[in-house]
Amino acid sequence: MTKLLPVFLFGIVMAAVSHWNSSYDARSMEYRKKDGIAYLIMTLVLAGFVGLRTNYNDTTAYAHAYELMTKSNPFLAAGDWLSIGSNPGFQFVNSILKNLGFSTQSFLMFYALVTVGLYLWFIRKHTTNICFSIYLFIAVGTYTFTLAAIKQCVAVAIALVGIELALKKRWIAFILVILAAATFHPYALMFLIVPFMTYKPWTAKGYVVLGVFLVIGFALQRLVGTIVNVTTLLGEEFDASTFTGEGINPFRLAVCAVPLILSFIGRRTIWKEGTETDNVIINLSMLNAEIMFVGLFGTANYFGRLANYFQIFQCLSIPWLMRIFNKRSAELVTVCAIIGYLGYFYYANAINQNFDNLFTSISFFNYVKSLN
Repeated sequence: MTKLLPVFLFGIVMAAVSHWNSSYDARSMEYRKKDGIAYLIMTLVLAGFVGLRTNYNDTTAYAHAYELMTKSNPFLAAGDWLSIGSNPGFQFVNSILKNLGFSTQSFLMFYALVTVGLYLWFIRKHTTNICFSIYLFIAVGTYTFTLAAIKQCVAVAIALVGIELALKKRWIAFILVILAAATFHPYALMFLIVPFMTYKPWTAKGYVVLGVFLVIGFALQRLVGTIVNVTTLLGEEFDASTFTGEGINPFRLAVCAVPLILSFIGRRTIWKEGTETDNVIINLSMLNAEIMFVGLFGTANYFGRLANYFQIFQCLSIPWLMRIFNKRSAELVTVCAIIGYLGYFYYANAINQNFDNLFTSISFFNYVKSLN
């Protein structure tokens, strides 16, 4: 974890500088004006750390596939655009990068800048507490997930642009962007539910959604065949064994359930003060926990990654939900959250798996030299 800790600390420090350089109303918990310079520096460093990796999780598989690519017409390299399971958008962009002469490391750096850049753009756009949101972004694992699963992460990043359009009720542009995101990974189509997530949390619709996931979880073994058929339609080659096996760690579920619990406690405050945008963000963060619950009865690898599509919304909903407490209580809960999430960060990167053993990278100076 010693390799990850410096960038974690740098991110928190720069987030604090960005907060201090912003105009913030503590009473309404809203920014009148947000700093851009410190935040941009933080973004570039966090993205650069991701882009400089040479190994972590499935990084080598992506790198090897890119190395095997030959220069060709990007449209031919993309294959069938109607078969989103073949990730035509991803192949199309990769072909362009190859034709432009991007090295394997530059290929990784490109996606790191796009993914982390869009993630942090969305957080800055909607956060009510820059420091707390960036802390959560790294501590809960949203940031480290960008070190793997390039297709999924860039699909989510593009989808965030679509969600921003949906919040502005630009529906045609929203649909087009989500469809574009799905060409990088088909599960981005899940974000088409966003227009239906504007309801106030913990009202009738919210209970129905919660009930549906409870039923799916307890009946998962009977539904595996249907799930396999759905994923097949999306172009994924899965069988029943993909969705059954060792389930989600309950500790991981507990961490994801924090927005769900806090929103229930403060549901009346949400009903009174929450805007439509707040409702969407809180509801999507609850989906993260609801999918994780299903994962208790399935397999951690599949449902964990599926839930990660909605993990970023935790980074926004939890800081917002601090307003349900009075000032003294909010400070106490925030401190408890910081300590708790720090414990989870240590567990995830030092106990459950040793980050230092899995992660290797080149230095920034060696990368710059390789560009010559």
